[in-house]
Amino acid sequence: MGINGIWRWFRAGLPLRYVVVVLGLLGCCMDYLVRGGLNIAIVAMVNTTRSTLNDSHLPSGACPATRNLSHNGTDDDDLQGGGEFDWSLEEQGIILGTFFWGYFFTKTSGGRLSEILGGREMMAISLGASGMLSLLCPYAAYLHPMALASLRFIMGLVQGPAFPALYSVLASWSPPDELATMVTIAYSGMSLGSLVAIGTSGWVVHQLGWQWVFWGGGTLALVWTPFWLYFVRNSPINHPLISAEEEELLGVNYSIKPRRNVPWTHLIRCYRFYPCILAEFATSWVGNQTITEGPTFLKMQIGMSLTEVSWVLAGGQTCSWIGSFTFGRLSDLLIHHNIFSKVNTRRLMHFIGMMLVVVGLCCMVWAGCHKWVVSALLVFVMIGTSTTLSTFTLAPMDLAPNYAGTLSGLLGIGNISGFVAPIATAEIITKTGGWTGSLLLGSGLYLLTGFIYMATVTTEVQDWNYYEDLHSLIEDQQP
Repeated sequence: MGINGIWRWFRAGLPLRYVVVVLGLLGCCMDYLVRGGLNIAIVAMVNTTRSTLNDSHLPSGACPATRNLSHNGTDDDDLQGGGEFDWSLEEQGIILGTFFWGYFFTKTSGGRLSEILGGREMMAISLGASGMLSLLCPYAAYLHPMALASLRFIMGLVQGPAFPALYSVLASWSPPDELATMVTIAYSGMSLGSLVAIGTSGWVVHQLGWQWVFWGGGTLALVWTPFWLYFVRNSPINHPLISAEEEELLGVNYSIKPRRNVPWTHLIRCYRFYPCILAEFATSWVGNQTITEGPTFLKMQIGMSLTEVSWVLAGGQTCSWIGSFTFGRLSDLLIHHNIFSKVNTRRLMHFIGMMLVVVGLCCMVWAGCHKWVVSALLVFVMIGTSTTLSTFTLAPMDLAPNYAGTLSGLLGIGNISGFVAPIATAEIITKTGGWTGSLLLGSGLYLLTGFIYMATVTTEVQDWNYYEDLHSLIEDQQP
């Protein structure tokens, strides 16, 4: 079609904001594809990834199917030995975990960086650099396991600012009555990326080799980057491809401009924001139970094969992906038609998600060893967590759109549960001999933080959102 053809196509009336949100979705997808490919590839990389199952490795409360599996040793879904690297389980754990240490450090500050440097530029740098680092992963693996771990740590540092940067961009490109829809569609790319990683990495390893998990993901991220830079701007003002009608529609957002100075004192005193961090903490905790620990739970406790586990997780991610933008669209419709106020819509969406998560986790305890009942409940939990994209995830835009990037980054403080949850889960299983305590703890945390959030949530823009404007006005009036 060419650049001129693309230009005429957009000028003919295709809303540019939809292109921005789709590119945001694909960016989130690339982010999760690049970061998650290692989880599958390492099975083929290492010749000791499959620990022989025996009763001494199983929780005392494991289901009979698990014990039968350990005795028969017929789980042909596991990749047998044959890998190129003789890494210990401790080394594998370090390689898998270092990404999240780097990610935590820069996500909290990434929002502020995106406001200073520009969300569009920060997102491009983050994913472009991640793509380059992904291409280098196979070579680092051949050097030394700690070389790969170090590269993954750097990748985490680089990826940290990506999501807060996207948030800054969406703050300017989302009309008020489409806010939840656009945000949830864009960030649903996280579930889509996980789904693609789960669904394709095994095939890629079998057909092309484990190296192509890294090379393929890295290449896709690099291909995405120029499209993002060409079609996206930090603000729709004077975008060369935007129509006059859409520019007028988005004019309500023109006052949203990243500020150079953050009113930290006022932000710290904003008690309405702290429950959002707690809610993020609980959501990350439950996410650890479903995505990170879920395969271990289904295999070691319930006795499912790896093929069955993969189908359950893929189904859960698919439902979560669909649910995220379904709940987002429903939120906008409820607000647009004045069925509920914005704040009560946030409460309703979070209540629905909270019930799915809490009831799902509790019923998983009562379901015992009925593997397909447990699997269905796990999917319900994953759907429940998807509602968060329509609740506290929108708090930065609700409270202070001028500082949306900064607040989005600070929400990442709640991701510390990603480090705490695995430790707590292992300790509970060791002491109790089963997963009951871990599931009930996750349920309790989600219930408690959910009620705190619903009791304190507000959608009113805070006065300090205009701090810099008021400060400049006062200075102009002084003689």
